Amino acid sequence: MSVAAIIVAGGEGTRMRAPVNKVFIQVDSRSILEHSLDLFESTPLVDRVVLVTRQEDLARCEPLRERFGKLRMVVAGGDVRHRSEFAGLRTLAAQIDAGELDTVLVHDAVRPFATHALVDRLLAGVAQSIGCIPGLPSGRATALVADGWIAGYPPNLWTVQTPQAFQATWLLEAHNKAARQGFIGTDTASVVEWAGGDVSVIEGEVDNIKITTPEDLARAAAIASRRGSGSGGSPGEAPGAPLQKR
Repeated sequence: MSVAAIIVAGGEGTRMRAPVNKVFIQVDSRSILEHSLDLFESTPLVDRVVLVTRQEDLARCEPLRERFGKLRMVVAGGDVRHRSEFAGLRTLAAQIDAGELDTVLVHDAVRPFATHALVDRLLAGVAQSIGCIPGLPSGRATALVADGWIAGYPPNLWTVQTPQAFQATWLLEAHNKAARQGFIGTDTASVVEWAGGDVSVIEGEVDNIKITTPEDLARAAAIASRRGSGSGGSPGEAPGAPLQKR
């Protein structure tokens, strides 16, 4: 299996109320972005990494290639996450078309605590389906609201996480089709599903939080302090769950 990871790091930090891209904020003496880069740098199954960031952050991100050997390219993203993801995928298109890459992981840089074990389970899952993503059950407190009124309590709702893993040729064709037809996905899995691909779901990790607000940052500091060993370590890893259709 030949695997590439695309890390999307194009946030502006609006909800964080930060003067810089939130991926540069430090948690446990390293930036959020460095935690996410280290996950794939230290994962043996991942061969190369593409980082997608804002145009104005390219100069700040480019030197990271000297410290992270798997980071092959830093590219500018688009105006929404979907187009940023596609920008990263296009840099891998020639290798995918040549059969040199069979699997692509897509990860939000602001999830710095995903583990090696999660990546391993995702790659095992994508061997059985077109896509495999992590998630956690939302619980019974999640309600469907219509026009300000509770309309029901839908069962089997999950909150989706990243990294998300996909068969490379399927993902590239799904994004190419979306570009031709003007479809914009909410996440990578939504693009593959829209194009007709099946996506399975495995149990994610409680610590695999997305840092978007100051409250999230405080929680991240607590997680880092408890785990101690950084983003790729084993503490706090969630057990595997049977594959499910999304």
